[in-house]
Amino acid sequence: MVFETERTWVRQWRESDADRVLDINSRWDVVRWLDDDPTVMTHRDEAVDRIASWRGIRERLGEPCGQWAVQDRATGVTVGCVLLVPLPTLNRDGTREIQVGWHLHPDSTGRGYAREAATGALAYGFAHGLTEIRALMYTDNDPSVKVALAIGMDDLGVATDQWYAGDSRVFWTTADSLVRAGVR
Repeated sequence: MVFETERTWVRQWRESDADRVLDINSRWDVVRWLDDDPTVMTHRDEAVDRIASWRGIRERLGEPCGQWAVQDRATGVTVGCVLLVPLPTLNRDGTREIQVGWHLHPDSTGRGYAREAATGALAYGFAHGLTEIRALMYTDNDPSVKVALAIGMDDLGVATDQWYAGDSRVFWTTADSLVRAGVR
């Protein structure tokens, strides 16, 4: 277990999650938000490989980084994913900024899981020494904008960002900001 929230366990992915990972990532309405060049997953082997990659994030990057399964405590269903990972390019001082992200299976959206897991991920990151965390998303990803605002992140607006191709809606927060917003 990485951390838990009121309704979820956030944990490492397991190979036994491969069918659910394939189900989530074989849907254009999910993967279209995940990358500059999104690709729909078509084979279970891809899901197994992706799980192995996600499981290795902590080993490669150290605490508190990871991309984890979000599991409903009541039903045992894996509803999606939450992550804390570095943005892809270095800052001028050689450091990397950390981003929080999330994506869910469509049958699990609209129930507060993304908000709950992302809030937990922020708390986890700050408890492990992060001082600020960003969230970047496509400018028309209205559901994720709502989540970022609901978890108390400051909306920095739209920017042609240095990390991904094109414009992104950029959000930012610190532990103190979340306390002031009453999120933690």
